[in-house]
Amino acid sequence: MKRNNKLVSACLLAAVSFTTLSCEKFLEEKPYSFLAPENYYQSERDLFASLIGVYEGLGDNSQTFLARRLHYLTWFTSGEALSPILANQQLLTNYTFTADHSDINSVWTEMYATINRANTVIGRAPGVPMDDNLRQQYVAEARFLRALCYFYGVRLWGALPLITEEVTSLDEVNVGRSPIADVYNLIIEDLRFAAEHVPPTNQEGRAIKGAVKGLLAKVYLTRAASEAAGNDDYRLCADLCKEVIDMPEHHLMPDYQQVFGPPNEFNPESLFEWQGDRVLTPVGEHSPLGAFTMPRGIKLFEEQGPSDGGSIVSTVAYFNLYDEEDYRRESTFVTEGVDFDGQWLTWPQFTNPYPAPCWKYVDQTATDRNQYEWGGNFIVLRLADVYLMRAEALNEMDGPTEEAYMMINTIRERARNRDGNATSDFPANVSGLDKDTFRDTVLHERAVELGFEGHRWFDLVRTGRLVETIKGINANYPVSEKHVLFPIPPDELILNDQLTQNPGWATGDQ
Repeated sequence: MKRNNKLVSACLLAAVSFTTLSCEKFLEEKPYSFLAPENYYQSERDLFASLIGVYEGLGDNSQTFLARRLHYLTWFTSGEALSPILANQQLLTNYTFTADHSDINSVWTEMYATINRANTVIGRAPGVPMDDNLRQQYVAEARFLRALCYFYGVRLWGALPLITEEVTSLDEVNVGRSPIADVYNLIIEDLRFAAEHVPPTNQEGRAIKGAVKGLLAKVYLTRAASEAAGNDDYRLCADLCKEVIDMPEHHLMPDYQQVFGPPNEFNPESLFEWQGDRVLTPVGEHSPLGAFTMPRGIKLFEEQGPSDGGSIVSTVAYFNLYDEEDYRRESTFVTEGVDFDGQWLTWPQFTNPYPAPCWKYVDQTATDRNQYEWGGNFIVLRLADVYLMRAEALNEMDGPTEEAYMMINTIRERARNRDGNATSDFPANVSGLDKDTFRDTVLHERAVELGFEGHRWFDLVRTGRLVETIKGINANYPVSEKHVLFPIPPDELILNDQLTQNPGWATGDQ
């Protein structure tokens, strides 16, 4: 397969540098050679080091993909968040961004670099002398990660260039976009293979069976609303969700606050996390999401300075989706606190006068600034999402069945358990709804249950509600139907004449 020069260069760098560097980071070994990957894959240890490089491709140096830039694309454009400080990200919030926006380019480039790392593992594995079962597992993990990347890609950009082999030469250039149906078929094929070969138990950040099946369920649910929809997508989604819910390895945590933060990493509700607190270098790798979503001017911990605090806040419209009685509101947002003069302030009085959505990404047990701000993993998929997907799929097939009610009411029941105990009557169970109202209720439940976990923009797009939701926040935002897909980065179009731009987009256009 072929790609453009820019991407090929990124992929070559990924393939070569991770061959030589990931060993030092993860295994503390010296590489066998520098620019010679064909000489490197000599043992299981070598293949494992390359596999770890694929995981690291999801987010590196607190900058790329799941570490930061993907959240910029989806938080700001979904109406969840805004930044009073970051001018470039304000363009995403108010829908004045253009095709050459740097965050769009970053996510595209890093996504394909990670895909190439996965392709390297998949392609090199057959030649490595090692236990065959372990080889299959490593390939399965790489295929899971490739599927995850392509799933993000097909939802962000639609039709994509499909790269399924390791890019090894700058001569491998110029390939067009494959139809959306073909992209989904590759994702499903990868995930079905992965489901057969990954273990069921938690590998502390590596793929497990519940993650693979949960992601596959989300793929079917999303495809069901696309031009590539299959006749049985909702049924396939519902059945996979039930399989995950029934797994003995997974259950909902009794207290909503037990789901998040470093003390709760890889808990039984979590299916897959990007690790934001791994110390791999003297500087360390970390998630910036806690630091960026803390309120400015409010003292939350002893060693905090007056200037410490974030640049990302919640929109008031999104905050208002949470009822003031909802335990999940106080578990997500900082809405009041003491400033550095000892004055008690509510969120309209904060330095940035908006609620601060930091509680999912800070370590509330930490004792110093670095630990407090920089500790949180990013949960890509968790069991509560699976419950709500099953509720939605069952409703789309047969209306709000008894089991569909049970799925959403189980999530609401947990939300009533403040500190793990049933101390609230809110939110009440739902019943007696028609199909359309149940659909609306599930979408709302997803908004307040999964806030700032990377699902809102995708939910709004697949349910056809992006434009009306953003217009409801600010009628002057120039959002339109073209925004259900992001533009292909213009540099990619220049370097690859086989690529075409998404409808309505051109360089410099809003």
